[in-house]
Amino acid sequence: MFLLIEKPTWCTSFDVIRKLKKLYPRKTKIGHAGTLDPLATWLLIIAIGKDTKRIQKFVWMEKTYVATIDFSKKSDTRDSDFREYYEELSKETLKAPSKLEIEKHLESILGWNKMPLTPFSAKKIWWKRLYEYAREGNPRFIDIEMQVIKYEIIDYKFPELKIRLKVGSGTYIRSIAHWLWEKCWCGGILTQLHRESIGWFKV
Repeated sequence: MFLLIEKPTWCTSFDVIRKLKKLYPRKTKIGHAGTLDPLATWLLIIAIGKDTKRIQKFVWMEKTYVATIDFSKKSDTRDSDFREYYEELSKETLKAPSKLEIEKHLESILGWNKMPLTPFSAKKIWWKRLYEYAREGNPRFIDIEMQVIKYEIIDYKFPELKIRLKVGSGTYIRSIAHWLWEKCWCGGILTQLHRESIGWFKV
């Protein structure tokens, strides 16, 4: 059996599984198709029992997200769920990128490109997750291949940009947000993230 869960904010994917385990017999297997950060909301596909063996086919599907980026803020995690570093920049001193500039940057990353991972990512490197290294005071900064298939600027009023991104598996939206602010020479963190679809499954 598969469940389509509308995950709320500030709840981890494992929190969802832990709550579901209370509703099923003790040894029931439960898994999910693609982790959502605590900040992120909406679609989480859950597999129950024998169907956990089929969950990988959903993990590799294309995904669509709606993201809000604030160009007037910075943080160590590159989103509003910061750990030790957070800064609000003066909007008056920042150079506001035009919508055309942002579109040109997004056009340039359509397809496969190497993008910077946040050091607080759940990506595993040498049997440890990146956020574990970061919390130990030894952050790792690496780039990995990511795929952007399609983008749409939903709304833009500096300092906030709201975009829809269709991406391949393993693509981190925080990485795209961070890359954008580097290109635009301003600040930038992800303040909202909603997963709209996984393959043909939609909220």
